[in-house]
Amino acid sequence: MHYLLIYDTAPDYLTRRGEFRQEHLALAWRFVDRGELLLGGAAGEPPDSAILLFQGEDASAAEAFVKADPYVRNGLIREWTIKPWNTVVGADATNPIRSV
Repeated sequence: MHYLLIYDTAPDYLTRRGEFRQEHLALAWRFVDRGELLLGGAAGEPPDSAILLFQGEDASAAEAFVKADPYVRNGLIREWTIKPWNTVVGADATNPIRSV
């Protein structure tokens, strides 16, 4: 199953993220190396949110990421949500449907 972790960034996100970015990216790459995080990055121009795509049997990897993320711990993220994403189209879809 896929899970979307959606961050709503704080107004001062861009000015403060440099201080925590290396630790945040190192954390993200650890989750990639374990096969739990597929994609992630800031969204918007300028960024006002971020989206990270996790995969697993449940949302535990995304939850663990939030708990460890320096952006969350240091107030760069105002709110976050984790949503199950039932992917049905694409090479990596967890429930591919080719025809109805």
